[in-house]
Amino acid sequence: MAEYPTKPVIPETLKCLDWMGGVWIEDQEDRRCEEIWSTPDAHALMGMFRWISDEDVSFYEFMVIQEADDGIEMHVKHFHPSLVAWEERDRFQGFVLTEVAERRATFASRTAGGEPDGSLGWLTYVRTPEDRLLVRLIEPDGTVKLTFHYLRVL
Repeated sequence: MAEYPTKPVIPETLKCLDWMGGVWIEDQEDRRCEEIWSTPDAHALMGMFRWISDEDVSFYEFMVIQEADDGIEMHVKHFHPSLVAWEERDRFQGFVLTEVAERRATFASRTAGGEPDGSLGWLTYVRTPEDRLLVRLIEPDGTVKLTFHYLRVL
């Protein structure tokens, strides 16, 4: 099993994640995915995601990365194409920034109100020198579940 960090890091500012900003698209034979991130403003980054299969939207996500007392948090809420949320009204998937470097960030999952522990996995973001964004969803056992190879279009 690969080791992924679970201890929160607290950077001085969200500006350390401004490299995520932009419109990112991945076109595969079986899917087209889009991930859009704002630049940091008002102590937060805002993100949107859309998964398209067979010319229909499969689902959406709304994401926020924001400053918190104990570090940087990412909240992810999923929606059916009809905009009915997957999670309960006051719930979301929560992650905490546990690693940040130039053009690289790792977020560990956390249970509601709990410490980041990776019990639901990790998200990693890497911006390559070729101006691509690689996003990996990593299982709790360290295996990579899914990798997005985004190309920046804006």
